[in-house]
Amino acid sequence: MNNAGTRGTPPLPTAVSAGDFRHAVSRFATGITVVTSEGADCIRGMTCNSFTSVSLDPATILVSLKPGKSHAAIASSGRFGVSVLRDEHQAFSTYFSGRTAGGEAPEFVVRHEIPTLKHCLAWFECEVARAVPIHDHTVFVAQVVACGTDDGAPLVFFDSHYHVSSPMPVNRLPERDRSPSAS
Repeated sequence: MNNAGTRGTPPLPTAVSAGDFRHAVSRFATGITVVTSEGADCIRGMTCNSFTSVSLDPATILVSLKPGKSHAAIASSGRFGVSVLRDEHQAFSTYFSGRTAGGEAPEFVVRHEIPTLKHCLAWFECEVARAVPIHDHTVFVAQVVACGTDDGAPLVFFDSHYHVSSPMPVNRLPERDRSPSAS
């Protein structure tokens, strides 16, 4: 794709500042997850909000991670877990982001084969289908081999701050029509 303008419009800039980009993407509300993996001697976890579903058939998700211990464990084992945090789990997010000294470690559980957080809104056990390096991150595309949910409301990250959501009354769609898009 070239950078030339069309129909008399000026060409797009080739780069934006990291600060401008960080501020702009902070305006996109996301849920917060903890990505878990098994290291040689322990279970590793890291806070991640770069998580999305990719496909329903087969059930596929992706996470985007910077290099580090969790990244290395996932690249080595080819599998990982994802736990979606509930609104009361800000401490879990902070704990796994490494921004605190100490604190009690949240409890893990192995529901099928891969550890996830015992207390979470939803959990996924995943096998890596593809690892795609992109700049300073790796996008791990993974097939979901097991998943489940619990009741609660999500912990939300917006404008670089945590928020709690409250459900809005809506007409429930039939189970087969609950996809947010028809793509």
